[in-house]
Amino acid sequence: MAKVHNLAFDYSAYDNAEEAEAQRAIKYKKNPAAKPKKTSVLGVLAVCALVAFVLGFMIYGRVEISSLCSEQTKQEEQLAQLQCENVSLQSELAQKTNMSKVEEYAENELGLKKLDKSQIEYVTVESNPVAKVVKTEDDNVFVKIKHWFGSVLEYIGA
Repeated sequence: MAKVHNLAFDYSAYDNAEEAEAQRAIKYKKNPAAKPKKTSVLGVLAVCALVAFVLGFMIYGRVEISSLCSEQTKQEEQLAQLQCENVSLQSELAQKTNMSKVEEYAENELGLKKLDKSQIEYVTVESNPVAKVVKTEDDNVFVKIKHWFGSVLEYIGA
């Protein structure tokens, strides 16, 4: 650009820009490796494929979580149903084993009757409640060997 000096305008900023552009051009001519690298198509495709792969795994994980939650809900419903059935069966069992039902069954079906106080007899036992251990005499050698092996096995915990 021609150097025109006008007091109304300062062209020095534009002159410096041209010089800086000229220096950058000289720098790239000296070192061609310093040029800005362009991204390759294969690199972009690889990154896109990686992103798609990660997104696919994330979606698959969400689907698995959803299926597990639905299975858990089904299992909880089945558990609640079984608990209700258990309560009804327990109440039915309590009703069938009620003392009045048992007495009625014993009288009507089995022909049993309640005891009167006159039928009760008390028995007294006059022997000592101490038990005596009688040791058998094993004179046989084979029986003694058998007992010895049994005690050895008991000692080692087999």
